[in-house]
Parts: sequence; C-alpha cells; structure tokens
Amino acid sequence: MTQERLISQLVSAPASLAQSGSVTSAYADMCNRRDFTFLVAVGALAADKGVKVELLGANDAEGTEAETIAETTYTAGSGGESSHLIAVRGRVTPDWRYMAVKVSNLNTGAATMAAVVLVSDSLFVPDDSGMTVLWA
Repeated sequence: MTQERLISQLVSAPASLAQSGSVTSAYADMCNRRDFTFLVAVGALAADKGVKVELLGANDAEGTEAETIAETTYTAGSGGESSHLIAVRGRVTPDWRYMAVKVSNLNTGAATMAAVVLVSDSLFVPDDSGMTVLWA
C-alpha cells in the first residue's frame, strides 16, 4: 500500500530579528520529496511594521550561491500583531536540491521569528491493521 508521508524539520529555532536585520533558516534537503510547506512564525509586530519572507533555493546544504525563488511581505495592521503565521508552500522542482526561508525585518524595532518545514513524499507502508507512526 502506498501512502503519503509527512516529515517535519525545525529549520530555524526562535531567533531575534533585529531592526532592519534578517535571519536565514537552515537549508532543508528536498531530495526525493514532493511538496513542501515552510511555516514561519513571526512574533509581536508594532503597528504598521512588516517583514519580508524569501524562499531560497541552493544546490548545497550551506546555501552557496543561493537564489531567491519567490518572496512575500507582511505588514501588521494599525493595531499591531501579537503573532502571525506565514505559510510558504510549493512543489519541489529539480532546479533546487536544498531550500530555506529568509525573514527580513523591514522596519525599526526588534521582532522574533521561527520556522518549520513540512515535506511530503510517497512511500510503501505495509498495512498493519493498527496505527503506524510515521513521524513523532
């Protein structure tokens, strides 16, 4: 029986995002993977302050010669935000073996961020008529 498997990896532990600074996550290996979702958690943002999230692609785990694949920005409303979750999703292509996210603070005032990547692939899982723990 072929089933989909979901694998998670913490690619950026909670980190301080200094004013006008940036944090780049670790590069996740996309070899034999099908889909990905980077979940980027951004801590408190003051009113009208924002962050930019870039999806990076590279061909080694260190991110040598990484390129920006796509980017998006988020700006807190006039009341500010206590936290916000940004999902960057896509299908793995043969162009990039490793992927990461880079979060940049667009304003003054520090913030915090963390990132998790979820990747899916297919695998053979025998039917055991019970529960199979694929990841914990």
